Amino acid sequence: MITAREASKALKISERHLRRLVAEKRIPFYRLSERTLRFDLSELRDHMRLIAEGRTTPDDEGAGDA
Repeated sequence: MITAREASKALKISERHLRRLVAEKRIPFYRLSERTLRFDLSELRDHMRLIAEGRTTPDDEGAGDA
């Protein structure tokens, strides 16, 4: 598990943008407390890859092709 700062650096996005994605529930995260978030880097990378392919879930085959 990694912090928001580490996750934003790994994904090459700002920490502010990462937190916006969390608020919109667009990326996987773990809330340890009201102010503490953690991320699984492999889950984030898989999720970002799906988004880049135009899919939002692994079962969403070709959803971006419509």
